[in-house]
Amino acid sequence: MRRLLRPVPLAARGAVLSGVLVLTACGGPVEITPPPASARAACAKLAAALPTKLGDLAPVEFTPKDSYGGAWGDPPVTLTCGVDVPDGFGPTSGCDVINGVDWYAPAKELGDNDADVTLTTVTLTPRVAVHIPAKQRGTTSAAVLIDLAEPLKSSLTVGARCE
Repeated sequence: MRRLLRPVPLAARGAVLSGVLVLTACGGPVEITPPPASARAACAKLAAALPTKLGDLAPVEFTPKDSYGGAWGDPPVTLTCGVDVPDGFGPTSGCDVINGVDWYAPAKELGDNDADVTLTTVTLTPRVAVHIPAKQRGTTSAAVLIDLAEPLKSSLTVGARCE
């Protein structure tokens, strides 16, 4: 099992799941892609359970409000609900279990300590992606994933666990 959390900041390639994070040119609200219709009810339940703060990151404005996601900090950590299977994830892919939530991140994202990382839940329905900017990696990313564990597990359906 790969170690996701280490004393030095974790990293990622600049690849971001389509629509996970787009900042407007004027520094406006973070844009988060709304979930598909089939995931809306579960994503709305999750959105209602999300903490106001993640670690020491304060919430920031995001749009549209019916995306049932969240954004915290500067640069913002974002949560997008109802995402597809992440690129590169397959039957032999590893995952990291953090407080009972199974996360996948591409190995090349984890190997670059100066880049962003997008972690995707792989055993929850619907899937959730959390985009963590390079600046927020390390102890901040650990706090984010720990703070999200209970809302994710209590709001979404848990499937077969990673091994």
